[in-house]
Amino acid sequence: MEIDRTELDRLVAARGGPGGEYRVARVFEELIEPHVDEISWDAMGNVVATSYGDGTNEDGDGENEDGEGSEEIMLAAHTDELAFLIDGITDDGLCSFSMLGGHYRGYLLGQHVRVGPDAVPGVIGAKPRHFMDDEEKEALPETLHIDLGTRSRDEVANLNVEPGDQATWDRELTDLANGRITGRALDDRIALAILVAVARAADPDRTVHYVATVQEEVGLRGARAAVHDVDPDVAVALEIFPTDDYPTDGERSVDVELGSGPVVELGDGTSEYLFGGVLVDRQTLEWLKRAGETANVPLQHDLMIGGTTDATEFQSAGRSRHAGAIAVPCRYTHSPVELIELADVEETADVLAAALESPFPDRTDVRGRR
Repeated sequence: MEIDRTELDRLVAARGGPGGEYRVARVFEELIEPHVDEISWDAMGNVVATSYGDGTNEDGDGENEDGEGSEEIMLAAHTDELAFLIDGITDDGLCSFSMLGGHYRGYLLGQHVRVGPDAVPGVIGAKPRHFMDDEEKEALPETLHIDLGTRSRDEVANLNVEPGDQATWDRELTDLANGRITGRALDDRIALAILVAVARAADPDRTVHYVATVQEEVGLRGARAAVHDVDPDVAVALEIFPTDDYPTDGERSVDVELGSGPVVELGDGTSEYLFGGVLVDRQTLEWLKRAGETANVPLQHDLMIGGTTDATEFQSAGRSRHAGAIAVPCRYTHSPVELIELADVEETADVLAAALESPFPDRTDVRGRR
């Protein structure tokens, strides 16, 4: 299934860190509106776009003639990107900041950013190497500022920048070889583009909620509220999955590669013990695996260690439900140069479209439960 590049460009061009996703959500709403029956927003900024299938009414009741497809499905991607929160202005016009989301400090140095509601250009620099001792040359600096070129607090204020504003990487999408693209915020704008593509192409009998969640990068906060309000029977998070196919020293952490198809997660967690994450139930795994077979798409499977997805909240917020995650392999995650292969993106959309047209397995119809 082809992903509209113009739509993806628009989603990436819209800027929005955690708590400041409004512009991104508005673009998502505009793109998906022609393909759904109803759109609503909640107080946090989550967007729920609902398509009522042929076998359901606007209350979400009913099933098809075979008694299949009556489950309400929620497919979700998050609107926020990694960002910086301006938390102070120095007398000489530099902006101090706190990090929003899981940044690696090494990615910050020498980067261009856009700051505040007017996207004022700035840079993140450090002490020149000429002034560093040997220890400093081998370490990452602890204190960094955003430089807007200003010389005073008043000049910063005149640019409409103040504490509480956000900054994001100043980087758009660039095409590389082999159908690969790189840029900022592909986590998770690529998944939003997939939601739009699936909503455009799919016509299932069941009710489907295409949800754009907020504040994923700072603790899955929007997911908790959204799944509680929507209360689906099955909820799937669309994400990116870190690859480990770049030459480094030591053993590889995961076996996921670019160009080998979407990743159906087995689970995730904040440590090797999978604390604070999700263990995907067998019915959801089987449903997605069968969809991959139907779509003739090879799937990758792995655990995400050191991070979680919205599926963590989907599984148990309000009540228990079936939940899982499907992801696009991504190199250089949580950086301004995230890199994906468009073939993986298209195949992810194909699998989801096939899943929406497929019956959800009964508890006794999965491996280990027959």
